[in-house]
Amino acid sequence: MNKGFTLLEFLLYIGLVGIVLTVAGAIGLNILFGKAKLGAIEEVSQNARFAMEGILNTVRNAQAINSPSIGTTAPLLSLQMADLAKNPTIFDISGGVVRIKEGTGGAVDITSSEVVVTDIQFSNISYALTPGTVRAQMTVQYNNPSGRPEYNFSKTFYTTANIRRR
Repeated sequence: MNKGFTLLEFLLYIGLVGIVLTVAGAIGLNILFGKAKLGAIEEVSQNARFAMEGILNTVRNAQAINSPSIGTTAPLLSLQMADLAKNPTIFDISGGVVRIKEGTGGAVDITSSEVVVTDIQFSNISYALTPGTVRAQMTVQYNNPSGRPEYNFSKTFYTTANIRRR
């Protein structure tokens, strides 16, 4: 009695092992690409949250809105502050980075180089005889210089802030 494998059995086993390894490899690649995508989403969300919280807190502590005027929208927000060293406080975008400039000091980046802010708009939605309300809209995308599709992610964030009555 012959206890070896026939050529047909051997080819079937090789084919099955090949299919199993191909499926396992595809699953592994999907996991890696998913992790990369999740990293891009987290970076965009964290940068946007940090920038929006900074804008929100600064507007709440402002005395008045210098720019944009009531009913208009602009890519720059200028706030009148009680502290003369911080007056005016200006938020803008330069080179894909959101910046804050307080008083006569230099502008400081508040988003990292890991993301690119493609658009920022501030709308003064205040009513007459109210302290002031600002709506901020910011579109942030992951900085993907290599062009790899798993790192492509962009999202638009919104917030509204009211100046606190003093």
